[in-house]
Amino acid sequence: MSNMSPQAPQFNRGIWSKLEKQVRHFATREKRIVVVTGPILPAEKTITIGANRVTVPQYYYKVIYDTTPPEKMIAFVLPNKGSSADLRTFVVTVDQVEELTGLDFFSSVPQPKQEQLERTITVENWHWIK
Repeated sequence: MSNMSPQAPQFNRGIWSKLEKQVRHFATREKRIVVVTGPILPAEKTITIGANRVTVPQYYYKVIYDTTPPEKMIAFVLPNKGSSADLRTFVVTVDQVEELTGLDFFSSVPQPKQEQLERTITVENWHWIK
């Protein structure tokens, strides 16, 4: 099962489910978005599960790029645990996710535009579910 990552049940059924619903709403409103999702693993294997000792991520991220004008990006980092907090409290810049993961998102976007979009948080420019 190479396409799976262990999530705490209260996280998966709660705040993560809420974020996935919000992203679907973004997609409907914005028409064309690119979404990248993944785990943020701890520096050392602190919690593992199963016979193969699969590392349980401490956090998960979602990075969203709205390619319809005016282009914008937003990113989320959520701890792998239950939460009733508003999704907007987990918003970070794409640059912050890149720093946490060591990944370079959207490298095909021209450098000046990429730098501007990835360092900017545009919470108010997205349509949020009430």
